[in-house]
Amino acid sequence: MIWLNYRLKMLSPLHCQSWLTDTEWQYAQTLSEKRARQFCNGRALVRKMLQHIQATGTNDIAISLPSDKAPTLIVGVKHWYLSLSHSKEAIAAAISVNEKIGLDIEQIKPRQFKQLQQGHTALQHAPDLNTFYQQWTLAEAYSKYSGNALLGVLRHGISGKIRHKHFPLPGYMLCLVHQNNDTEITLCEDDGIPPCSIRNNIKAPG
Repeated sequence: MIWLNYRLKMLSPLHCQSWLTDTEWQYAQTLSEKRARQFCNGRALVRKMLQHIQATGTNDIAISLPSDKAPTLIVGVKHWYLSLSHSKEAIAAAISVNEKIGLDIEQIKPRQFKQLQQGHTALQHAPDLNTFYQQWTLAEAYSKYSGNALLGVLRHGISGKIRHKHFPLPGYMLCLVHQNNDTEITLCEDDGIPPCSIRNNIKAPG
């Protein structure tokens, strides 16, 4: 089971403060305005999902501070899988108690994608902008899922069958890479008012 929550318009850090621990809030004060919004909104999304799932308190949810490693999530004493992504005004978070995941969201905007395809095997078969963003978000999500550097994934492509699901959103492309066949994905849109509204329960094909 995977829970995926997204917000297309990030809130101010102050609006997210109640979802943060004291340590996280103090850390947010050291960041630039842009980074603070990303940091606070990401943690708010994760904690709102977990509260919705199992009524977990803020201080019972430990999310590692940003580093060069993937974020870790501990709920009580149990390790959960976590992946976060942001682009422009949007932010997304995916969590799972039993399967590895990787997530990416990208704002769709006009760009000369044909130039980016040169030397990047993972982007070679994109005839249009929408397909390009599908391939780009897949590469980013797979990089997080596998722990392989993004540049290497772009250059060498993705070998084998990768379980993934794309979610076209207004102005954005969202991609989730997951571990298991026939997994259930609960997709929620968060407008800042609890609880998040569940858009769909999806059974990803094997």
